[in-house]
Amino acid sequence: MSLIVSIADYQLSCYTETMSENIPGPPVVLMERLSFLLKRTYALLEATIEPGLARLGVNGREFGALTLLEAEGPASQQRLAGRIGVDRTTMVALIDALEEKRLVNRHRDPSNRRAYVLEVTAAGRKRLRDALKAVELAEQQALAPLSAAESATLTRVLQRLVQAGPVDSSGDQATAATS
Repeated sequence: MSLIVSIADYQLSCYTETMSENIPGPPVVLMERLSFLLKRTYALLEATIEPGLARLGVNGREFGALTLLEAEGPASQQRLAGRIGVDRTTMVALIDALEEKRLVNRHRDPSNRRAYVLEVTAAGRKRLRDALKAVELAEQQALAPLSAAESATLTRVLQRLVQAGPVDSSGDQATAATS
């Protein structure tokens, strides 16, 4: 019997022993990974926000589209797709659903007959007000373990990351296609 144990063997044995035990909470080794933390946080927010939106008959993408259209005014489908980061096919289905719910109007752009302009309807504005309340409440619930200062700091740091945009493989700031 050898007393020399490789680090890899030791780590593997710790991993397999841990995996065989029913330990509550997220795996400690993954709690060090930003990607894991962001995915888990997204899942937490989605699980908290989506039920409130579903009660109002909208989903997260529809909420995002309504929010942006209301804030920035009428826009073409192409511009809105770029702003919220969805492909053209997804945008058509998204707008079809919003139009069917009578939350947006879609009409030809008088300056470009090939394009459509989207506008929030009165019913869409009412639904958006209700959805904003639901989202704000859900976000407060999700952030309840944090102090107000920690919540504000988290929001500011995430805003900086999103505003910085993608970084290409060389480490340089890539030009965002949606800018």
